[in-house]
Amino acid sequence: MKLGMMLGFEDSIETLTTLARQAEQAGIHALYTVDAGRSATVTAAAVINTTERARVGTYIVNAYAREPWMTGIEARDLHEISGGRFVLGVGTGNLHFNDLYMGIDSKKSLAKMRDFLTIVRMVANGRAAERVRYQGEVHRIRWRASWEPPPTPVPVFLSASGPNMLRLAGEITDGVAVGIMSSVQFMRDIVVPNARQGAENAGRDPGKLAFPMAATVSINADRELARQASRKAICRLFHPIPHPYYDLQLRQLGFSQFADKATELMPAGRLDEAMRRVPDEVVDTMTITGNLEDCLARVAQYEGVADEVILARTAQSDDRHDFADYDSFFRLINETGQV
Repeated sequence: MKLGMMLGFEDSIETLTTLARQAEQAGIHALYTVDAGRSATVTAAAVINTTERARVGTYIVNAYAREPWMTGIEARDLHEISGGRFVLGVGTGNLHFNDLYMGIDSKKSLAKMRDFLTIVRMVANGRAAERVRYQGEVHRIRWRASWEPPPTPVPVFLSASGPNMLRLAGEITDGVAVGIMSSVQFMRDIVVPNARQGAENAGRDPGKLAFPMAATVSINADRELARQASRKAICRLFHPIPHPYYDLQLRQLGFSQFADKATELMPAGRLDEAMRRVPDEVVDTMTITGNLEDCLARVAQYEGVADEVILARTAQSDDRHDFADYDSFFRLINETGQV
């Protein structure tokens, strides 16, 4: 099992690339950027140009904010400039981005993602002068590449959590890009079997699917400060409106009562009250939280169910707001020895 790091929420590109270099020096296997406050593909290019060995990818780009042809072209170019280190993670986005920010209708997601990913893979790996033709329910393409693609195909992962999308990932992609707050139980009992079933249904080898998984990491020498930071981060997933992915995660694992309260309290701005309602079991099973030893033990629990754990650092109340805040985070990476 490898370790990755999630980037893209930093206050500047300079900070992002500095952290990327430090993570690579600490022994990180991969670095991932995200379509959120920044462009995942632009920041991925910055990370590629500041690193030498680490895999670099998007985790994830929002298919509803993008067009499949240009996404495939960008993946092709990033794979080339990285020397084959790039991986493309694609997802549907969520109500926060699609509805609130952009006013985009996110319906027909299965049909859209089937078309989108099919076109992206054809474009990213299309040979020079080779016809690329596809007519889908949502997207179509008529195109030819002007030059040869990189020698190795661009790996493409689909972000998924529900059974239907998980089976689609197994059917047409290289693996499932699993989001944060994914317990061992969720990975083992829901993600892996559904994706492998999709691959089998399509006549593909399910053993070739990859299962990277993102996780929030709240690391602090003071265990209670670490737990409070995780409680706050969990609650903020329900503001200004509940994030459907994380809401579903909680409900699938039996935490519907807390999800109901968070849905009520967070849109009303009642953070402190919502934090008091977070069950200890949610922190313990759906995040990586505690001191260095605690976090090392939690990471180890995903061995055998995730191929890679992508760490997203949770800010701490005693942060100094400089690079020293990442010292224990990088120690966690270094001490796993997973390169």
